[in-house]
Amino acid sequence: MSGCAGSEAMKRRTLLLLLLASRLSLLAFWPPDRLACWSDYDYYYRLASWVDQGRLPYLHYWVEFPPLFPYLSVLVYLVAPRYESYVTALALVQLFFETGSLLLLLRIARCALGDAQAERIGWTYALLFAPVAAWWLSYDAVPTFFLLLAVERWLAGRRTQSALATGIGGLVKWFPLLFLPVALRFRKSWREAILYAGTVLLVVAMAFGVLAALSPAYTLASLASLGQRASWQTIWALLDGNLGTGAYQANRLDPSAATLPQGNPSVVPTWVTTLAFGALYAWLWLRPSQDGKLWLRPSQDGNLWLRSPGDGEPRQVLRLTALTVVIFFLWSRGWSPQWVSMLAPLLLLALPLERAVLYAIVLTLVSIAEWPVLLSRGMNGWLYLTVPLRTGLFVLLGVDLWRKVTATGTAPTR
Repeated sequence: MSGCAGSEAMKRRTLLLLLLASRLSLLAFWPPDRLACWSDYDYYYRLASWVDQGRLPYLHYWVEFPPLFPYLSVLVYLVAPRYESYVTALALVQLFFETGSLLLLLRIARCALGDAQAERIGWTYALLFAPVAAWWLSYDAVPTFFLLLAVERWLAGRRTQSALATGIGGLVKWFPLLFLPVALRFRKSWREAILYAGTVLLVVAMAFGVLAALSPAYTLASLASLGQRASWQTIWALLDGNLGTGAYQANRLDPSAATLPQGNPSVVPTWVTTLAFGALYAWLWLRPSQDGKLWLRPSQDGNLWLRSPGDGEPRQVLRLTALTVVIFFLWSRGWSPQWVSMLAPLLLLALPLERAVLYAIVLTLVSIAEWPVLLSRGMNGWLYLTVPLRTGLFVLLGVDLWRKVTATGTAPTR
């Protein structure tokens, strides 16, 4: 047993060394400002530099992000105030989280799929381009880490830690909160569901409560800005006639500017799409899962579900998590290319590896075609081709995942 454990540890170290060596070599070989020329790093840098004037996010100006990353960006700026050094430092911070994501991915895969499949998934993830692109486009390596941490802690039976990861992740970017309905779906009891949701909401409410107490105007403006952002790079954006990248152009020192319309208004009201996709997800959420007769059945003590031991549930948690993200993407009024990096590890865990890789590669190529190839050159009309193609892929992916979620049989399938 000790020899096997030593062999697994060596494989894990080799994989981590490959990931770190490739990323650090890229960082050393090309000038940081060149690597970040297509990214939002310059935007983050300009906002963070306002600290030189004594201004902090949520306190003295509003931003369209949850608060943790803007403050992390300010901290990076204070340590490395020159643009080139800021870019390098932020890249290293994200590399730290991406390394953590790889470790979490391996742990989740071992729990749900076994050691052999976990090794294949780890090497595949290290070779995918989507995480590299996201590393330089935005800060999505950080919320991806917290999403995977929430999943891993849940599968490990550490429900409170999972809820904390979900809540903290939601303060970095809203995506990790998508695990909340999955956790509620696979609860052991209503008590566990209430405690989990309560912990997540408490973490989020405490952070925003403190900021609102210190600066109610800018905190409320930051939250209000989310509802005013114009649609971009989605089917809804094409219907609205918005062919831009979704960049926010407004006076951040004026709280009232956060509610000014950005771009053309929605042709299909947001409440209509929310109601439609919410009803679809509720129907999917309430449907029985794979091997439901074995480990998912009515209880006799007042709880909605009672579980029997089995190895199907970890796989179903992963599949429903991936499906939840895909449905969110279909509903969302906006799309950013770096979001593929958050979906990629979930696909590797939820689908047969070859199929997951195919989806990840095609989605990555379509995203790269949009940005930087087309949109950076003003060829926005091509969105009428790339957006329907990506949307069609998401529909196919959603159907594929749903079939996995509802598959029946005595033995779980990969």
